[in-house]
Amino acid sequence: MKNKLNDINDDPFFMINNKVIKKDSPSLIIAEIGINHLGDEDLCSEMISSAIDAGADCVKLQTAEPSESYHPKSKSFEIFKGSELSIESMERLSLLAQEKNSFLFSTPGDLSSLELLKKINMPAIKVSSGLFLNIPLIREIAKLNIPIILSTGMANEEEINYIVNFLKNLSINNFSLLHCISLYPASDHTLNLSYINKISKNYNLISGYSDHSEGYLACVAAVCMGAKIIEKHYTTDNSIKGADNSISLDTDNFRKMCQEIRQVESMMYGNKFKPYFEENELKNLRYRKIVAKRDIEIGEVIGLDNVHFMRLHENVESIDAYEWDNIVGRKVLSKINKLVPITLDKLKK
Repeated sequence: MKNKLNDINDDPFFMINNKVIKKDSPSLIIAEIGINHLGDEDLCSEMISSAIDAGADCVKLQTAEPSESYHPKSKSFEIFKGSELSIESMERLSLLAQEKNSFLFSTPGDLSSLELLKKINMPAIKVSSGLFLNIPLIREIAKLNIPIILSTGMANEEEINYIVNFLKNLSINNFSLLHCISLYPASDHTLNLSYINKISKNYNLISGYSDHSEGYLACVAAVCMGAKIIEKHYTTDNSIKGADNSISLDTDNFRKMCQEIRQVESMMYGNKFKPYFEENELKNLRYRKIVAKRDIEIGEVIGLDNVHFMRLHENVESIDAYEWDNIVGRKVLSKINKLVPITLDKLKK
């Protein structure tokens, strides 16, 4: 689905699978299975189900034809070879996600893989950091006119500017950029989470965060920094040999991450009023009132020598301390006893 152009004066939004993501909406949490399934459809099915049950909004895979994506002598070729899923498997897995009120999408590593994803009508496409500057692939992805999420790991600002302009020149505006550090694992001092908000401001779009750090604290912190899409590697078992299973979050920790993200979002967006209505009821009892420090006789002038600014014990007629500049210097018309709140009817106009 394509959205209207995000004008510089508009609040940005990103639409994916009938979800509209805005700056004050819940973040989209993506469970990145990648090829942790190792080509086993049953294992992938288990991972999809458990990730969604743990709180993921959607699940992402990686789809590649090793002989097209990687040189036979490269480490990636060895990792991806044998981890392919057939189109029939992908169709069944996609249906499984839909049955759980979620959705499945993938990163195509090459043009052949993109053709496979087209055949099963993926609702979105992810462009990984390693594919961020793959212009031929991105151009073909753009032709699908579906939501695009791009990770920016390793890219400098000039390259990010180029890709943003490239997409906009193709009239593609329903895309999001994820801040990412392409180190496995990424240590805390490398994360630069403040860049999430910079992306959103620079390009007036919804930004997010793809995490490669240990644990999930960075993902929760990223939400506080404005990330509206969170992508985190997921597995059902860290002991599974191969792919990213050893560095992925297991089910229990993924669930905790989702719960804490939602808790933080409640803190950030649960109340859109200031003050909160229950706070408003406390004003008269909590704000300081102007009270006689001692007995104040008729004709005396109100000043700091004869008043206190006190919290009262009951809700009675009184004058707030913030009105002091309108009260100081006025003469008293009738005696005010010690510790009695000063009221306008006792003061000369």
